[in-house]
Amino acid sequence: MKKVVAVIQETAEEIILPRFKALTTEQIIEKSGPGDLVTIADIEAEEKLSKALKQLVIGSKVVGEETTSKKPETINLLASDSLVWVIDPIDGTKNFTKGNHLFCIMVCLVRLGTPVLAVIFDPLNNRYIAAEEGSGSWLHKTTSGSAEKLKVAGSVKLDQMSGFLSLGGFKDRPTRDEMRKLGNQIFKSCDNLGCSGHEYVQLVIDDKHFTINYRTFPWDHLPGSLIHLEAGGYLTNFYGGKYDPTKITRGLVAVPSESIWKEVQDKFLRAYLI
Repeated sequence: MKKVVAVIQETAEEIILPRFKALTTEQIIEKSGPGDLVTIADIEAEEKLSKALKQLVIGSKVVGEETTSKKPETINLLASDSLVWVIDPIDGTKNFTKGNHLFCIMVCLVRLGTPVLAVIFDPLNNRYIAAEEGSGSWLHKTTSGSAEKLKVAGSVKLDQMSGFLSLGGFKDRPTRDEMRKLGNQIFKSCDNLGCSGHEYVQLVIDDKHFTINYRTFPWDHLPGSLIHLEAGGYLTNFYGGKYDPTKITRGLVAVPSESIWKEVQDKFLRAYLI
């Protein structure tokens, strides 16, 4: 774990942070549309991380966000027998381009589609959250070396729960608008940070209770899924099954417990899944 974190920290210091609030227009590129951006920092960071992480685990493969955007079949490596590094070089790229502090670097090591090691690195706050399968989730300060074991917020009634809702691509726009309206009625609050990593961080260190996402790209959700589970949380797709990172439109719900999931399914999702 220490070697993985060292690689991420070096990448942040050498490639990412020098570009924060310093990008030129030419260094920001649209991928699939205006809201889907990649920067020179994303590309160079993924290249550096990929090379270094493959050297840490000989024979391992890489599924990186930017590589997979060009070669979609790369995602199938997650179902192979190889150990696979999943990399999001800058999670929250749109925020990054605007000078918004809500971005992070996420790395996960996966075996047969299941995460076994995960890091969410928050360079502006000199901290990272790390988890290894069976060892809990921990908040680390890079400046002091301190570590704190983490636990998800306790179960409360739905109208006392605050969290994050992202439904982009689910059914049609009127349905999504209806669901957002319902979410604001049954939950205390629903937000969207534009950065999955920071949403998962808030689930384990702040008073947030849930994330509900339709699209579940592995680089956005595999690291946080392990961190949330190791902090005592409960995860399922929209249909009550295990999260499969190769299926990006089955949805993912992260909540404090199975009983809360059943309430969310019954009162929020069920009517829209028929």
